[in-house]
Amino acid sequence: MMACRMLMVSAAVVAAALLPGQDPHLPAPRAPQRFERVLWCSTGDRAPVAAALGFTAVQLPRDGDPAALRALGLSFYLDQPIGKGLLELRDEQWVPIQQAYERTRDPAVLLRPVCFAAPGVVDDAAAAAAAEAARVQGDGLLFVALADEASATRHDAPLDTCRCDHCTAAFRAFVRQRFPTVGALNQALGTQFAAFDDVVAPTTDQVRRRELGETNLPANLAPFALRQQFVDEQFAAAIRTIAERVSAAVPGVPVGLTGLQVPGAFGGNDAARILPSLSMAEPYAIGGTPELARSFLPPLAHRYETLFPPAKDSPEAALPLAGLLRARLTAMAFAGLAGVVVWNDANVADAAGKATPFGAALGRALAEQRDLLDACAGAVVEPGPVWLLESQASVRAWWMLDSSADGMTWIRRLASYEREHSTSQAARLGWIRVLQDLGLQPAFVSDAELPERLLRERPRCLVLPATIAMSDRCVQAIGAFVRSGGTLLADHATALYDGDLVLRRNGALDATFGIRSRSLAWRDQLVREGRCSVRDGVVPLAERGLVGTLADRRGDRETFLECSTGRGRAVYLNTSLCEYPTWRLEERSIAVARELRRRVRAVLQQAGVEPPFEVRGEGLPTCLERAVLRLRDGRRVLAVRVHALDAPALLARIARGGLRKVQIDLPSARDLRHLGGDALGLAARFDLTLDPLGGLFLEVVR
Repeated sequence: MMACRMLMVSAAVVAAALLPGQDPHLPAPRAPQRFERVLWCSTGDRAPVAAALGFTAVQLPRDGDPAALRALGLSFYLDQPIGKGLLELRDEQWVPIQQAYERTRDPAVLLRPVCFAAPGVVDDAAAAAAAEAARVQGDGLLFVALADEASATRHDAPLDTCRCDHCTAAFRAFVRQRFPTVGALNQALGTQFAAFDDVVAPTTDQVRRRELGETNLPANLAPFALRQQFVDEQFAAAIRTIAERVSAAVPGVPVGLTGLQVPGAFGGNDAARILPSLSMAEPYAIGGTPELARSFLPPLAHRYETLFPPAKDSPEAALPLAGLLRARLTAMAFAGLAGVVVWNDANVADAAGKATPFGAALGRALAEQRDLLDACAGAVVEPGPVWLLESQASVRAWWMLDSSADGMTWIRRLASYEREHSTSQAARLGWIRVLQDLGLQPAFVSDAELPERLLRERPRCLVLPATIAMSDRCVQAIGAFVRSGGTLLADHATALYDGDLVLRRNGALDATFGIRSRSLAWRDQLVREGRCSVRDGVVPLAERGLVGTLADRRGDRETFLECSTGRGRAVYLNTSLCEYPTWRLEERSIAVARELRRRVRAVLQQAGVEPPFEVRGEGLPTCLERAVLRLRDGRRVLAVRVHALDAPALLARIARGGLRKVQIDLPSARDLRHLGGDALGLAARFDLTLDPLGGLFLEVVR
């Protein structure tokens, strides 16, 4: 059992990851001075190609020579200073474990080759990473990427690693901190351990055999939740330890992760735990991860995006290459990114260093938009007065429900599959998109920090996106928020489980929403794997059997349940927004997308929530994203773009019409000018033209 060297996680390290928040000891990173154009090079001798093609930086591998890059006038980021094997397992490390377990279902094979709690492993990794960062510090060092696609498993693959003797001891210490007696533990988990020294984490297989297959929703998923919480905290503590040591070694240099994963039940990627300890991230554009990063990273953190060339048979091929690149770079400026990482040297230049068609088009697009990109690098997207609750407990619960029909094949629900079949990912992204289409930029708040944060500040509207699990403490804070005048908006299945994933008799917020009765039967829960199974009206029904005090009743279905409590109001849509990101860009789904927006807008308007400015354009679909940017020099910019990159064919049709006339309406008169361009004067309404691929960026002079 010593194939994996483990060490019990100390209480101090675990506690450091318990309450997410910006580390006051983390040195603030330097603000971006320009939009960095980074080329990922397969070998060091390709760096001259990057310089010749106008890139500003490349990646520097561990033990690489920064002097050679500085001589070329290139900046660089330090890539994976401890290599692979700890924060990211290699395929040759991971696949044999996965295959052995699938073949035998024997928990004894679930041994992580290198574990975060192994004696000295995290400390040694932190020291090595700090030493490597210190070796290359100085001019040109943009940031340190501790790992790419970091995960406690392998790319968030579902598997119960690690289960060696030392890991079991660490888990026992973990549960001792949470339960006063072994009896209390047994009551919570439905187990029969005689003593804490006998406790082992139940496997996912064991929980599934016990809980799935009944008429009602699973009654007690607490053993599964507890094990995943242990992994989340262990993983976050390891990242935090390494990041802090590296930040201390290179003060002011951003430190973080590339290939940041979407929150999942496995893999340890709990955004609210990990991101506050980082000062740089390159998140994957999956399931709302970029928006999560914007909310949970410290305010001055640097954010990047990776740019890939379009595949020949991909939907992106519907757009001319120049137009696609223009739209992608506009979106990066719109988000205030510090730079782009282009994948890779082989895609932009041939063996002789001559630019490929993609490389040439990218070079032109970067040159054309350089001033805009440089001005907006590091800008802050000012959030609106709407909060979205992020619940890692709900992520775990939905994974179990979504995978219920998988049987023994659940370990094959890899990240690529989850992207299309995850309710938690789809719901998060659906709410982001509907709010953006209504002219708002929401902020995320974690369930762990919500009670305290509501004491310091209040949104005008709190949104619960498929928040199926919620702690009693969070329920109480939300109830107080509504009674004191707040507006609460939820879609479906709200607070059916507590924070430990024990099924309640009713939703904990049912009284707040005016729900008098509900069904907990499987067949009445109509959302699974990010889709609604029933479309018998304009909008999809999420739950059967709901009865509310005040609702929109159509036959035997009730939607848009609402209730006033104290000075506040709560609305329960009983529908799903999971498929809204697709519906918003489909001609055949215009009616359902419009109705979903109408219902959400009605709640927001009654709460006093309005977009910072309005945009109307003839012949333009309702996908005009708006944002207020605060540039790093303090200027405020009103930004508008056509938010349709997810439907390249639609964007191509819009772009073929050329510049479009749009009307900008402000709440009051403002003096505007094009960013870096002509003055527009003082007015509350402006008639302008919009490039569907390039957007509008209007500086507020006064």
